Amino acid sequence: MSVSPLHLATYGTLMQAFGGCSRLGIADRVSVVGTCCFEGVLYDLGSFPGAVPGENIVYGELLRLHDPRVWSILDQYEGYDADREADSLFVRRQVDLRAPPERTAWVYWFNGRPDGERIASGDWARYNGGSP
Repeated sequence: MSVSPLHLATYGTLMQAFGGCSRLGIADRVSVVGTCCFEGVLYDLGSFPGAVPGENIVYGELLRLHDPRVWSILDQYEGYDADREADSLFVRRQVDLRAPPERTAWVYWFNGRPDGERIASGDWARYNGGSP
């Protein structure tokens, strides 16, 4: 599997259908490679989902960042501080994608005990009817 520092597997508000990249002003610096999936468990945390490592499958989109400076915007949006991970809402880690394309990408894991409803399908877009 290839490893890329510029690929993000996203499964929630950053997916194209939810417009997160546009709201952050980074839509012109990222592109959607296609759909992706990886092992994890997905939860409804209210206005956004959170995935944690686990045995199920989480479905989302693979984004390619055309500018590595976008990571700082994404980290802030996801509440991730590399210097204070214990206090971060999400943590950024590499994950092996299951299908297509098979590669390693970054993902933001929820960094707490999820107390929301578990999304059995692992698909936030389908769970929300494909809209925000």
